[in-house]
Amino acid sequence: MQIKDKRVIVIGAASSLGLAFSRELLRNGASMIVMIDIRQSLGQQAEQTFNSDFGRKRAVFLHCDVTNNSEFDATLKEAINILGGLDIVINNASVINETDFSRTIDVNVTALIRGTILGIQQMRKDSGGKGGVVVNISSIAGLRAVPELPVYSTTKHAVVSFSRSFAQPYHYERTNVKVIVLCPGLADTSVLEDLPQGISNIDILQNYQPQRVETIAHGLVYVIRCAQNGSVWISEDGKPVYEVQLPDTLPQKSEIELKEN
Repeated sequence: MQIKDKRVIVIGAASSLGLAFSRELLRNGASMIVMIDIRQSLGQQAEQTFNSDFGRKRAVFLHCDVTNNSEFDATLKEAINILGGLDIVINNASVINETDFSRTIDVNVTALIRGTILGIQQMRKDSGGKGGVVVNISSIAGLRAVPELPVYSTTKHAVVSFSRSFAQPYHYERTNVKVIVLCPGLADTSVLEDLPQGISNIDILQNYQPQRVETIAHGLVYVIRCAQNGSVWISEDGKPVYEVQLPDTLPQKSEIELKEN
């Protein structure tokens, strides 16, 4: 999908990666972006900056706690009304909190599912829409085991599985909405401030090389333009994004294994 003149919702957009996503989408011609985040002062500042840089009414910030289901639903509907429709949804809200694991699940999984479903409902062709794109932001931690962050890793695995399931022909042939997964490596070290007691930055940095958020944002643009429905993409080490192939079926058992069973 081309980004020019498209209407976009970015969830988790007030700082860091979400902020870079919003800026890069506007740079590539998105007609308007609604930025949703709980961090009100940062979001309002971003709205002012983007409208100054790209033109009036190109960006709108809406304050929302995505863990409050009714508030989140109402905010998404308000965003769609502001945009006058919807073409692209970026689900980027994310936290690292191994102690309050319920909050981590609420933000990283439940809110992402709600954002995906409502976005698809709005864009699906069998309900009068034109189709569209949902990009769900997972993580390298969603493709490997991370012993220091088991809850966070679990939520990011869930993002990959949910997205690939919703991208199957059973859904896509009726909706014409692509669901794509982007798995960045560590974007910056600020997220490491929320590590649980007993886990150090060094433990995490042994496996992750921080990279500029702008590099990941460039990868997002490429994915929206070029990626196939259901594909999973990695952005790591400051290099261009690349697709990773995941199996759709379990490995076939050999004849010896079948006999032993």
